[in-house]
Amino acid sequence: MPKQTFLNLPKDKKQKILEAAKNEFSRVSVTEASINNIVTEANIARGSFYQYFESKEDLLIFMIDKASERVKDKVNEKIKENGDIFETFIFFYDKIVETCKDSNNKMFYRTVLANLRANDSIVLGKAKEEIYNSLIKNTDTSNFKSKKDLPILIEMLSAITRWAIIQTVTSNNVVDIREKYIKQIEYVKNGIVKS
Repeated sequence: MPKQTFLNLPKDKKQKILEAAKNEFSRVSVTEASINNIVTEANIARGSFYQYFESKEDLLIFMIDKASERVKDKVNEKIKENGDIFETFIFFYDKIVETCKDSNNKMFYRTVLANLRANDSIVLGKAKEEIYNSLIKNTDTSNFKSKKDLPILIEMLSAITRWAIIQTVTSNNVVDIREKYIKQIEYVKNGIVKS
């Protein structure tokens, strides 16, 4: 997370640093990203960078967290609306993809997501825990075989959704991937084996 010195900066200076970082993370993976390129474009001293962030990974996580905060509130509203966890995950997928496909963000998210490892939770950022708690509290489990299965269901839907988001943002075949994602959600919801 950013240090207090970053949070205390004037808005335009913060924006300049974040824009420089976005440009660098759009160009190459976080492991290949250069702090020198970021500080040069932002017109700050390299030492200043470390007064603002622990590392380039810390900066990237902060940027993802800012984006996930905007989606989190909409997801929380959706689950409270009708308690349908399946509709909520599809809604979440659509909102994240919409954010990632925006022309201003497209290359940033495409590069970041293309370089994630399978277990990275950065797709959700720090909003993950809050969304999880909201799902636990607000999901209608009246049709479930056991309410105890809800955490397992959330884990399964999260994995499917994370995969679908990464596939969608890093390819140009959005329609087919979304259809496959919806089918996977249906399989989890209704099963695949004939009764």
